[in-house]
Amino acid sequence: MDRHEVEGAAVAAETAEASKPAGASSTGEGEETVAAMDPAVIASGLAAVRKRRWCLWIVLIVYLPTMYLTQKITHSFSGSMPVFFAWFAVLLCVMFYSATARCPRCRNYYHMQGMALLYLRRCLHCQLPLDADKRGKL
Repeated sequence: MDRHEVEGAAVAAETAEASKPAGASSTGEGEETVAAMDPAVIASGLAAVRKRRWCLWIVLIVYLPTMYLTQKITHSFSGSMPVFFAWFAVLLCVMFYSATARCPRCRNYYHMQGMALLYLRRCLHCQLPLDADKRGKL
């Protein structure tokens, strides 16, 4: 979706809002749609998704040096097991944190569709690229 389509959607929403009767109350649903189409909202949402992905990558990369140091210090497999289980608990928490990131455009989970957790570079629902705000393809 390019900038002109977003502006067109905003104009259409404003026109629809202006044509409502004076006493009609807004449900907020249309306002949420327009806010989700705002490039600033999408950019901040994608930044949050990227931050959560970086947290996951950092936890994954920390595994090898941590286990190497633990093996050097303890010199036993059973001595390094508590460190492994602590790392694994942190990994599960960070995976949950990154998996529950919501897409700023469609508000579904960015990396989850049903029970499938796929760390792809596009939203699994609306196909919004992870770097759409940097490429200017909002």
